[in-house]
Amino acid sequence: MKDAFKTKARDAAKSYHIENAIRQIRPTLLKQPVVARTFNLLPPALRAKANLMLAYSGNSVIIYCNIFDLPSFKDAKLLNILEKFADWQANTTDYTYNMPNRDFTFNRKFTWDHDERSIAYKKLAKEEVVPTTFELCVKLSAYVKQDSATCRIITKTHEEVITKEERIIVCD
Repeated sequence: MKDAFKTKARDAAKSYHIENAIRQIRPTLLKQPVVARTFNLLPPALRAKANLMLAYSGNSVIIYCNIFDLPSFKDAKLLNILEKFADWQANTTDYTYNMPNRDFTFNRKFTWDHDERSIAYKKLAKEEVVPTTFELCVKLSAYVKQDSATCRIITKTHEEVITKEERIIVCD
């Protein structure tokens, strides 16, 4: 019984130390060279004008960028940025509430380069649980002007006819 308790306590302590070491190395994600290169894909004029945020969560780095007052989604500046992410995994989501808004999300996995001299890295290497990759996500939200001549929100209606079979009991 004592041995089982000691083993459980040892495993819990080991798990705690591994989680703590991972928490210590996560901020190094923001220092990865590929993150800076990706951030610099956004033109300096846009970076000065747009809302930008850089964050990390788990084994992911997220770059958020909001671009407002575009004349349309075919704007040359926007298309130029989208071309830079053409070989990334991508998806889009449209929002049609009060102004045309389209979110572009780009994802790609990269190798996580670690500082092998850090104590946290050494702890993880000892347990053979060093994360080797991280995901870089770029979330670009493009907002078109409400008075855009080329882009607007329209409301469509459509009718659906549904035939439903209903079974009832009829008794004489």
